[in-house]
This record gives sequence, structure tokens and C-alpha cells, in this order.
Amino acid sequence: MTKRTILPWIIFLFILAVEFALGFYFSYVKGYMHNDALSRVANAFYVLYSRDPHLGAIGFVWNPLPSLMMETVLLVFYPLFPVLASRGLAAVIMSATFAALTAVLIYKTGIRYQLSKSMSAGLALLFSLNPFILLFGANGLSDAPYIYFLMFTIIEFTIWIRERKTSSLILAGFALSLAFWTRYEAVPFGVSLALGIVIVILMLHHRDAADPKLKLLEKYNKIEATWILVLIPSIFSGFLWMFFNYTIMGNAFYFLNSEYSNVAQSEQLQNDANFVKLFNSPLLALWFIAKKTMWYSMPFVGLLLIRLFTKRLLKPDFLILLLLFAAVPGMQFALLMNASSFGWFRYFLYVFPVVVAWLPYELSLITEKWKRRAAFSLLAVCMVITGGLLAYAVNDPEIAPDEHNFLQLDTNEYVVAQREERIVAQWLDEHITKDTIMTDSSNAFTILLNTHNLKRFLITSDYAFKKAMEDPFGNNVDYILVPNPSRNGPKSSINMKYPELYDKGMSWATLHHDFDNKWRLYKVHERIEIEAEKTVSR
Repeated sequence: MTKRTILPWIIFLFILAVEFALGFYFSYVKGYMHNDALSRVANAFYVLYSRDPHLGAIGFVWNPLPSLMMETVLLVFYPLFPVLASRGLAAVIMSATFAALTAVLIYKTGIRYQLSKSMSAGLALLFSLNPFILLFGANGLSDAPYIYFLMFTIIEFTIWIRERKTSSLILAGFALSLAFWTRYEAVPFGVSLALGIVIVILMLHHRDAADPKLKLLEKYNKIEATWILVLIPSIFSGFLWMFFNYTIMGNAFYFLNSEYSNVAQSEQLQNDANFVKLFNSPLLALWFIAKKTMWYSMPFVGLLLIRLFTKRLLKPDFLILLLLFAAVPGMQFALLMNASSFGWFRYFLYVFPVVVAWLPYELSLITEKWKRRAAFSLLAVCMVITGGLLAYAVNDPEIAPDEHNFLQLDTNEYVVAQREERIVAQWLDEHITKDTIMTDSSNAFTILLNTHNLKRFLITSDYAFKKAMEDPFGNNVDYILVPNPSRNGPKSSINMKYPELYDKGMSWATLHHDFDNKWRLYKVHERIEIEAEKTVSR
């Protein structure tokens, strides 16, 4: 290992160790993991260990890459280390690794742009040790890999702006497609990049061009060719995802409009008067988005001041940064107008890594050393202020309720629910050892991750699930496990099929065990065909 490579390794191992230690404390010591992260682990778990192991069990609502890449690989070792699934440590390892890779990416980009080692390392550490970024590297969610792919895309795009290397366009295109396979926020970023390409070609001519005054048709051809290089991997990925949804689920837009989709989950917001006001007022929605975005915007303010003092505020490349910065706020505005966003505080996080990914390019444009040092100092102060602001936000449940749960590890409702569901799994392991239990995995994932025998469960991704819902006894179902329908979370397809099952049971299903009115286990008997019952179930 040379002196040139030792510092990136030190940064990588330091961030990895910090992130994993924090994630281990949350998930294993305190027994809490964000439900979204735990459900992604469960999706990977079903691929390997359900009664019908198949890749389609990974699910068709949320982007599959976080479950597919590292969690599925790590879960191969589940028989040796059950906590990889039961406590979600596979997700912690995944997010911690990508957080560490992001720190190294920032450092190496600074070096490539001929920034000093101290500046490059400073940018990497100021970003990675930001309380919010630190949290998302430890909590197992998809944000950490998405931030890595997003920053990689923007960095390669800035290299293309400066050097016009085709290889940078290719790398940006594939990084953007990986970002899409990780989170849907890649879609508005793709639109911003497409517009950015137009700005570069129309307004920033290449210094090596034989004719700097290219004709309009030639510029159009260049735009078209560049779009093909950058956007085709993502567009192909989008069509491939719709193809998989159509082929396996029978609906090309299953991820968008199924009973488990974000649109379906957002229906409950119609009962919230505050959200209804946002949905019906573009101005209120814009103000809501602006307030959320401002918490992450100090580095952008610092960059704005640098541009102002160096007289580069009106340069075309600044317009590209504005487009990238506005991508996710713009998406959230569209979703709010469609009444399909919860507007969580973390949804606005991505403006922060967008600006940080741009900073090495920005600092490289300042050629005088003292000015570059002054600009870096200003940006460092802005990043420290951002860290303070986000630390304050996490401590305020009114601002960041989702993230504040990590500071209430003994009392928040999700911690309590996960503990209760681990007890349910233990009870089932002790009392129902051989019989088949049917349950909707979108609700029961914590139970399924903590059972010692997943194969005795008939779950949503199993081939026989839909048929078994129509006739449980005829398909060898012995028990049905259903959640209280009033609980938060996705609606259980079993509860929707049989809306009176939880409260009253059915003529063919009698209550076997009640888990503190949170879950109920029904024993299935031979079905008695009653016309009224059939009507209710429909």
C-alpha cells in the first residue's frame, strides 16, 4: 500500500467502523430498525428462505437494488449469523459500506480536481460526519447507496463539463441507472441532467472544437448523441422494471398503483386536514417544500456567495447546478399536487449531497490559492452550520419525526411494535411447529425475519398465496395470522379480502390466539359456503 492509497483506506475504514458501530447499537443493542429498512431485508430474505425461493420474491413496489446487491449476498450467511436478518444487520452493513465509499469518492474527486489532500479529506469528513448523513449510513435505508450513485453521477458530469471525456458520460449514465434501481428520485435528476446537457452544448463550447460557432443542427445532433449516452441506461432500466412488473404481477405500473404502493399508502393523508390544505394550494405546498429544503441549503448559500464574489453567478454552469438542486423539491411538489407524498423531512435531504458533489468542481475553478482557501473555509463553515441545523432538527419531533424515533429508542411506537412482533414470532415457533400459517408479508416482515422456520409460512410472494386466500382450507392452510386493521402501515390483503375476519372471525376460521389485540391467529376449518359471507368477502 503506497502513501497515495493509504489515506483513502483510512477514511473508508474509519467511516465504515463509525457507521457500523452506530447501526449495530440501534438495531442489535436497542432492537430498533426503521421499518422500511427492515422490510428491504425481508424482501431479500424471502428470495433465499421462503417456501418458494425465487428472485421475484424481492418485490415489485420499491426499487430492488438495495435488497438485491448486498443484502442478498450477506444473507447467504444467515444460517451462521441469524441476526443478519432478525435484527437487520445485513442492511446496516450495506448502508455503512456505501457511506464509507461516498467519503472516499469525495476525497478522490478532490484530488482529481487538484485540491490539496487536506481540502479533499476535509470535504469528505465534513459531509460524512454530518449527523444526518451519519444516521442514514447507519440505519440500513436505501438513502446511503442512492447518495453514492447520485454523487457519482454528478461528479462524472462535472468532469465531462470540464474535460468533455466521453468516458465520463458513460459512467454518469450507468451511475444514474443504478440510482434509479435504488430510489425513484433518480427520475427527476435524469430530467435535470438532460436539460443540463442542453445548456452545456448550447452555451459552453468546447475549447478544442474545430468550429466554436457550431450551427444549430450540429448542436442538436450533439445533444441527441449525448442524451443517448447518458440517458439510455436509465430509460432502459425504467422499461425493464415495467416489463418485470407486467410479466410477473400482470400490471406494468404495479409499483406505482398497487395496493402496496406509495399512492395507496398516501390515501390515509386525505384524513389529515393539514395535508389536504397542501394538496389544494400550490402556494402552501411551495412554502412547505421551501421550509424543508432550507435546512439542507447552507452549502448552497456558501457556493452562491463564492459565485457572487468571483463574478461567476451568471455563468451557464450555475444554471445546471440550480436544475440539479431543484430536482427533488420539484418532484415533491408534483407529488403533493397529486396528493401522494408524506413530505417526510428526509425526502429533501438530497439537495445536500448534490451541492457537495459539485464543490470539487467549483473550487477547481478558483485558480488563485488564497482565494481557493478562503472559498473552502467559507464552505467548511457552511457545512458545519448545516451539521448543527440538522442535529437540532433530529432532536425536534415536529421537524423530523421519522428521524427523531432513533433518539426515543425505549418509547417510540415502532420500537414497541418490533419488540411485540419478535414475541409473536417466538410464540409461533414454540406452539405452531409444523402447521402452515398464512399471513401478508407486507405487515408481518418483523415476525417472518425472527421465526426459525420461514417455510411453514405461506406469504404474499409465494405462488399459492392468492389461490389460498380464496380457499384457505382447500389449499392446506391451517392458520391465518392477521394484524389489527387499525394499525399504521400497509393494509393487509387478507384484511381487505375478509374485512370482518379480525374482529369476528369467519364460519370457517375461529380465534386461536390473541396477541394483545395487535395480531390474531385464526384456526382454519373446512369452509362453509354461505352466500352472505361470499358477498362480504368480495
